[in-house]
Amino acid sequence: MKANIFFIFLSSFLTYSMSAFALVDYSESSSLDAERNEKTNKVSSRLESSKTTNKALIWKSDFSFNANYESREIEAQKYGVINLNTHLQTPFNVFFDVSYWNAQTTNTGSQSGNTKALIGFNWLRFGAPSEEARLDIFGGAKISGSSELASSHTDKIFGAETTKRFGTFGLGLGYDLTMSGSPQNDRDMEIGNIHRITVSGGWMVSNDIQFELEIENFKVNKSSNTSSGNYLQSDLSFSSLSPKLNLNLAPGIGLEMGARFRTNKPKSNQDLLLAKMFDLHGAYSNSLFAGLNLNL
Repeated sequence: MKANIFFIFLSSFLTYSMSAFALVDYSESSSLDAERNEKTNKVSSRLESSKTTNKALIWKSDFSFNANYESREIEAQKYGVINLNTHLQTPFNVFFDVSYWNAQTTNTGSQSGNTKALIGFNWLRFGAPSEEARLDIFGGAKISGSSELASSHTDKIFGAETTKRFGTFGLGLGYDLTMSGSPQNDRDMEIGNIHRITVSGGWMVSNDIQFELEIENFKVNKSSNTSSGNYLQSDLSFSSLSPKLNLNLAPGIGLEMGARFRTNKPKSNQDLLLAKMFDLHGAYSNSLFAGLNLNL
């Protein structure tokens, strides 16, 4: 009887001990596995999110396109000029500008202008967006053309521009130097370097209305190549004043309207006509323009 009681007690103790240890081991493994899985999922999510964010930052860029129509009158002849400008700002502080123009005349028909391509670098940029100050440097070239209005020489361009924002107001100052090459066409006048200084200001009335005012001053040096039969013998200088109104029609789409007025006329218009500097604002006449801006 005592043996049976002892046997029953021993069996119950062993069964309880094994069950107790089994419950403890199973509970601990489940909580650890769940915690490890949760940590693994969080790390994976962070890695995927980081990869997606880095990829978006690498490939994100700002692209703008401007097309406007400008009406001019030079030597009693009317010109309708179509200006095309593109600007690509990359996230690596490098930007690209390309511009092209085409003129419609009553006598000569459609005439292509010189294409200009620039590459620039955002050298300095600091401050909050509403108070940002920046300094950009750039360089490029103006490609020679073969039409009657385009110059036949390839020019090198170097310059810098700085801007500063004051809330809804902004100011800008720029300078660029165009190093003129030798013309391929003997009928084109040989000229020296072209200096351009710009002073601009802007006022954002609202998110849909913006005013801009720009003053440009040009100085064209006389040619150092006196052996040519057709060369600029004295310096030329002229200036222009350009007010402009920008209206936002829809997200990424804007309408611009403006005018250019000659504030300082050159002494000889004939020299300007032979030099073929139709892309310099205010060189030959006052003008009116209107166009669209697309920002992507």
